[in-house]
Amino acid sequence: MNKLFAPALIAVFALGSCQSDVVDPTSVDVTASPVIALPLGEIGLTMDHLLIPDSALIFDDNTTYKVIVAQDSVFGIDVNDLISIPSQSPSNSSITMGVIGVNNVSISQDITLGDVASDAGLTTLNAAHGSSAPFPSMNESNVGTYGGSGFGSFTSASFANGTLTLGLTNDWPVPVSMGIDLVNGTTGATILTYAINNVAANGGIGSDTESLVNITLPNSIGFKISSLTSPGSGTNFVSIDTTDNLELAISSADLEVYNAVTQISTQAISSDTQYVDLSTGGSEELRELMFSTASFDYEFVSTLAENLELNLNFPGSDQNGSVVDTTITIAAGATTTGTINLNGTVLDLTQDSTQNHSRLPIAVAATLVGSGAMVNVDSSDALDMTFEMTNLQFGHIKGFFGTQQITIDPGSVDLAIDFLENFDGEISFSEPSIAMGITNSIGLPIQLVLDFNSFKDGTAYGLNGPNYVLPYPTTLGSTATGTLTYDNLNSSIVDVFTLPKDSISYGGSVNINHDTATFGTENFVTSSSSISGDLLMEMPFYFTATGLGFYDTLATDQNNSGILPADATLESATLLLQTTTTLPLDASLTLSFYDANWNVLLIKDLGLMESGVPDASGIVTAANVLNTELELDALEAKTVLDAAHITAQASMDTYNVGSDPVKLRTDATLNLNLGVQFQLNVTL
Repeated sequence: MNKLFAPALIAVFALGSCQSDVVDPTSVDVTASPVIALPLGEIGLTMDHLLIPDSALIFDDNTTYKVIVAQDSVFGIDVNDLISIPSQSPSNSSITMGVIGVNNVSISQDITLGDVASDAGLTTLNAAHGSSAPFPSMNESNVGTYGGSGFGSFTSASFANGTLTLGLTNDWPVPVSMGIDLVNGTTGATILTYAINNVAANGGIGSDTESLVNITLPNSIGFKISSLTSPGSGTNFVSIDTTDNLELAISSADLEVYNAVTQISTQAISSDTQYVDLSTGGSEELRELMFSTASFDYEFVSTLAENLELNLNFPGSDQNGSVVDTTITIAAGATTTGTINLNGTVLDLTQDSTQNHSRLPIAVAATLVGSGAMVNVDSSDALDMTFEMTNLQFGHIKGFFGTQQITIDPGSVDLAIDFLENFDGEISFSEPSIAMGITNSIGLPIQLVLDFNSFKDGTAYGLNGPNYVLPYPTTLGSTATGTLTYDNLNSSIVDVFTLPKDSISYGGSVNINHDTATFGTENFVTSSSSISGDLLMEMPFYFTATGLGFYDTLATDQNNSGILPADATLESATLLLQTTTTLPLDASLTLSFYDANWNVLLIKDLGLMESGVPDASGIVTAANVLNTELELDALEAKTVLDAAHITAQASMDTYNVGSDPVKLRTDATLNLNLGVQFQLNVTL
């Protein structure tokens, strides 16, 4: 301050030395009006001062700022969200033995002429033995029962099918007709009745066949001659030999028993394809299934009289290049359990012609193994079968996984960006974007319907972007990646990111197989298939803004009052402001002056600070320098001189009243230099 007054004082003294000697200095007042120039403060701002760096604010190689908000796994879909193999309930079935084929049987019986003659009272025939004589005619009934042996392959049998033929060879010298009853050798009850007519003499043959259906043959069979007729030889002499036979022979065909004590030959009793239902309970259609682990558990309970060989074959299966095929021996009358390992097996589930999906075929072939022993068999004898699939873990599934909608769990995006807290007003980004990075190993078309909104004062601002089909693999085991982009060309993203906003939320849904006409129905997954979506929001500072508020301190803890001489008075003052800026912002500047306790003393509006002029890309390339003066009266000047603290507050718009987008770069600066010139009145 003393330096400021020195020239003025020298000038005063010089004037005094030029006065006449007759003038009394004590009676002369000399008044001076010096000017004091005083710097008050400055603000030198770079973008690092305005935009406090944090994790959301970055700049790229051309020094243009961007707001980056990244959020991993904003949605995810696991394979179990789409499809799973439910736990399987045991499957029960049975093989009933039913009728059993048995070997054909035969039995023969010779009846001599002498026995018949004796039983029928034909004494003349016995008397003529060994001679030639006329053979009398016969018309006899209930002659007698002959034989009594049984069939060697069974002791008792009830037949469901088959025939029994009685053949007659006539060695007598005359033709005969016979009625023969096949009778129970023990009880005499008639089993079958035969009629054989006009069998020629001397070796003639005749037969009759009867059905065995629902007939039971005992272990002792007799032949009862119920009737015997012959015309005899008339007056012709024939050789009479009472040892001549009527030869009876039993033969059978197509024998099947439903109850018997018999020998069983080795034979197939069942051949069938059964199906295990692997449906998931929805509209899914499984066409191929590969088990990484699986057990096919079985239990067989047999009431059969002989051992059974059961062949289980899985048509269309592939385990290490071979069809799964297993033969199991099931002991007669026993329970047999076990497991077939299906680890690593690929199954074709399309082999049921009535439902060409989700059905596991099992070809079951049962062979009853004859031991040669006499066993008691019954058609109700059965093999009860229980099958169960356990320890199911699939390696891959192919098919159609149905149409369904899965809701994306709602979430929020944190936009509490520190540097924005330096500003009031509204910022509208011209080129914001949302990129959704997709990683997908699920082989089916999925449509993303993204519900993305920002909120301010209860009003939602929706993204309204397109519904994308997520990138997906077309080869089993591969992974597809891609990026879904929402920008100002395909959405209302500018409205969403016009800041400030109270909150931002996301949600929505994914639609599975939403358009089968376009994409088909061939889907696949592996056990590790999944989809994840990562969110990346970019807001380059190519923006428009209005009403941005900025506040900073120009000077503090000043003590300028003491610079004035005791006899000096303030007449006026001029505030001097110089602004140098490469910010693309116009600002209306207000200065506030405070006392030591931060009580407001004076507020002055310095008017508009103009930004530099941006080029076509929105960048200010040349600094704009503006000098501003503001006249103060004596009272305002005194207030400025007495002020301890000075702050600057600016309300800023981007260039051209916020209508032209501009870019905010890291090298942009704003310098404010504030000074004051005081006009004094000093009497010397």
